[in-house]
Amino acid sequence: MEKCIYCSHYILYKLSDGNLKCAKCKRKFSPKKYKRKKIILDEFLNGLNPNEISKKHNFSYVSVVNEIKNIRIEMAQICEDKFLEKNNICEFEEYLYIPNKDIYKAENFLTIDYGGLIYNIMLSDMKNYENLDEKEIKSMFLQSRIIKIQNQLKIQQFWDYFEIFMKKYRGVKKNNFFYYLKEAEFRFNKFKFLKRRVESG
Repeated sequence: MEKCIYCSHYILYKLSDGNLKCAKCKRKFSPKKYKRKKIILDEFLNGLNPNEISKKHNFSYVSVVNEIKNIRIEMAQICEDKFLEKNNICEFEEYLYIPNKDIYKAENFLTIDYGGLIYNIMLSDMKNYENLDEKEIKSMFLQSRIIKIQNQLKIQQFWDYFEIFMKKYRGVKKNNFFYYLKEAEFRFNKFKFLKRRVESG
């Protein structure tokens, strides 16, 4: 470890517990924990799942899963920041993702093309329509969908990518769907972690 992970200062003091302390910002961090987080990030970005990462590096499966949750939160934030930086909306269309052909478990979101990049916004919860039958839901969706398109090429490419992306998982809990959507968005846009936020605790 040559530099502070927080301020990049080059003078570090080694403490008795093995942690390092920066001479400039005075913050402490664990080089072992930082290295482990970086390995998990790199392997996850390369397509390995939590089980594969934990077995390959002899890491706790639970710690890998928890770290990937943090990575997905960061991915969502990067997607948000990128959209707010540009926000030049070209076109948009609503999409209904239906896992295992079960419309009552569908997820509804708006996909936006902004200058060749993709951004997604979650829309109404399908639980609001649980008293309707499948034909009524589909009819209502077609009549009320939000749409402004010209050629839709980038949006359609993302939808195709997302459908393939989700097939890797045997099911995603409803309260986690947003983060999987944002992970797909992050990867599709080929965004990068320029400087990862690393917690020392």
